[in-house]
Parts: sequence; structure tokens; C-alpha cells
Amino acid sequence: MSNIQVLERAINILELLGEKPKGIGISEISRELNLPKSTVHRILDTLLQKGYVEKNMENDKYKLGLRIVELSNKILSNMELRNEAHPYLEELMNYSNEVVHLCVLRDGEMVYIDKVECPNPIRLYSQIGRRVPVHCTAVGKATLAFLPREEVISILQRKGMSRRTKNTITDMQKLLNQLEEIRELGYAVDDVENEEGVRGIGAPVFNYTGRVVAAISIAGPVSRITKERIPDLAEKLKETAQKISERLGYFK
Repeated sequence: MSNIQVLERAINILELLGEKPKGIGISEISRELNLPKSTVHRILDTLLQKGYVEKNMENDKYKLGLRIVELSNKILSNMELRNEAHPYLEELMNYSNEVVHLCVLRDGEMVYIDKVECPNPIRLYSQIGRRVPVHCTAVGKATLAFLPREEVISILQRKGMSRRTKNTITDMQKLLNQLEEIRELGYAVDDVENEEGVRGIGAPVFNYTGRVVAAISIAGPVSRITKERIPDLAEKLKETAQKISERLGYFK
């Protein structure tokens, strides 16, 4: 038997074990994969030694080992958020015909780490590396809504809630109440709260641990992002955020 055949059979065994979280015995593996028991036993012994499978000594059943989890976590941890998200940001821009941003929380502020510009003649001033407040932006509120309450309060107390426009929420309790609504809706709206004449919609992005690690947004002039457009844009935005989250290993 060639090395390629051994590798292929080992992969098939691992994939089968992945479908059997409660474990499976050698006879069943042999039957389902149409392999000799002796071959299955040899491959399992090697995988067992390397930590890729575990054996229940009480019933002689095998299941995936912790080494698989360790490798998976390394892959997921090393994924570059910006690279994974960018194709989806482009799709979202093409759908909305508005500028799309990807932001992360750093030191109590949102930082733009990617942007897909729209072809419209009226454009927004935003650039990669720019920082914006959390309390009055769609990306900021979408992020805060999915953080622990204690962490949110700490950020707001430390960074303050300065008034940027007449619509800016500067009362902490009022914002905390709105964050509960955002959590239920799955998206946030910056209703001309950070910049005059500009409205934005933001949605959270989660990693494989279920923690919010970023937010994406659609933003534009109020003349284009009307209140009537918000429901449709929000649904597409949430769909896009979910796709990016899935690329990072998060599944609802």
C-alpha cells in the first residue's frame, strides 16, 4: 500500500470520526469505509500516538482527539480578518452602491482597517487607520451591543460620550437601553449621530469563540441612505457579517 493510500485512508477515518462525536469502534469503521480491520487498527494506532484520536478504554470506541482542536484553533487564530472579509465587503458595496467599512475596537475606539469605496460622486471622508468614537457610530454601537455590560460601561466612562451632532446620544443609560435593542435586531444605526448629513448601518462580526471582534458598516449621505432603505440594507449587512463570521469559525 502506497503512502498516498495510507494518507487517504487516514483522512477518511478522521472524517468519519468527525461525524461520530460519541465514538465508533474498529469493526464499524471497517464496515463503513470498506477497509480491513487490520488496516484500520494500524492507522488508528498511529493517530492515537500523535493525539489525533482518543480511545475510550471502557468500550474500545475511538473519537477525534485534542490535537485536532489545537490545529483548528491555530488555523482560525491565524486567519487575517481583513483578507477574509474583503471579498464580502466588495459584494456588499456592489449591492448597496455605498461605501462599506470594516472596523475593529482598539483602546475604546473603532479603527477602520478596510474600506471599499463606492462609485457615487458624493463620498465620505474615511480612511484606513482613522479612529472614530464607539458611542455614536454604527460600527461602535454594533460592537458595544455584544460586549459584556461591565466592559461597555468601562469604555464609555473612560472615553466619554461627547456630542458630535444634535442626534448624538450622550446619556449612558439611554445608550445602554439602545444597545439591548441592537442586540435583538442584530444591527445598529448611526442616525446622523457622528457626522452631519451622514447615516450608517453596522453589524457585528464574531470569531470562532463567539466573541465580537469587528463590525462592518454601510454609510452614506442621508439623501441616499434613507430610512426607507434601512430594512433592506440591514438584512444584507447582517447576511454579510454572518458570512465573514463563518469564515472565522463562528456558526450560530
